[in-house]
Amino acid sequence: MRQNRLSQPYMSEVTSNFEETWRSLGSPISAAFAGQRADRYLSREFPFRSRNAWQKCMGLGELLINRNKIKSSYTLKEHDQVHFYHPEEVEPDVDRDIRVLWQEGNVMAVYKPGNLPMHESGAYRKNTFAHLLCELVGTQWSAVHRLDRETSGIVLCGATSEVRQKLAADFESKKIAKEYIALVDGQHESTSWHVDGAIGDLVGSRVRIKKWVVEGGQSAQTDFIVEAVKATASGSFSRLRAFPKTGRTNQIRIHAAHSGHWILGDKLYHPNEEVFLDYWETHETTDFCVEQTRFHRCCLHAAALTFMHPETNLRVRIESDIPADMAGLWESLA
Repeated sequence: MRQNRLSQPYMSEVTSNFEETWRSLGSPISAAFAGQRADRYLSREFPFRSRNAWQKCMGLGELLINRNKIKSSYTLKEHDQVHFYHPEEVEPDVDRDIRVLWQEGNVMAVYKPGNLPMHESGAYRKNTFAHLLCELVGTQWSAVHRLDRETSGIVLCGATSEVRQKLAADFESKKIAKEYIALVDGQHESTSWHVDGAIGDLVGSRVRIKKWVVEGGQSAQTDFIVEAVKATASGSFSRLRAFPKTGRTNQIRIHAAHSGHWILGDKLYHPNEEVFLDYWETHETTDFCVEQTRFHRCCLHAAALTFMHPETNLRVRIESDIPADMAGLWESLA
């Protein structure tokens, strides 16, 4: 059990073993953010907690500025440093089953499971792909690109800065072909289709971080192919292969939902925004989320990558089978 946050032992941690129990939030406050209320700044720049949740943290003494407790109405000053209470023992559990799929020279393809964030962020400190990768193969290896926390599949990694820079440039210039498998709600009217929909902020949504297909957004294109369809008493479902031509955040999830086929388990782009709001407030996938989305995580899997090896200049294709949890869900829909 976590001890009372306002007890003397807890407060003593502000000065003793500070680095183990307190975590900095970003860099010191820049001039651009000076003059803002602390709670407003935190909810905008670190949206893994709501503004109300950050206010509660301040009231409990779990957020410090310059190692001092503050009120939510505190006005930020340039060079302020924000820390929040984050002992390692309360870090959320993750699926730690990363494994090497392929390696040649200083390039490696690693499997990321479907409940693992890529990097340190929010509530996650050591339970990340980056940290586990270093434990598995050494500190010289780093990921070249990223997948969403709930997306499983292939992550390309490099052991040298030269290799990582070359692969990153190839991703940026769209020289690397990506393929994903998605399990979605509904059945499309055709067996394949193309989405050319610019992505930007969804004005008017109750979910402030939500993106959508909007005018004036960033250009984004995705091709979809239907691999299989299942009709059940509760509706129809499809297994799609998606080919993103651009690399916008959440692009496949947005384009699938915009096509009328939200991805099973996707809380953010489910048509009922109450699903994500429930997840946002509780910080967990509740029974309500699973009931509405039909699964505990977003059913999106990075299934294949085709690229030129930066050292050998040979074409390489890496494939990863659909993971057991998604395969089990698909079978259960029969």
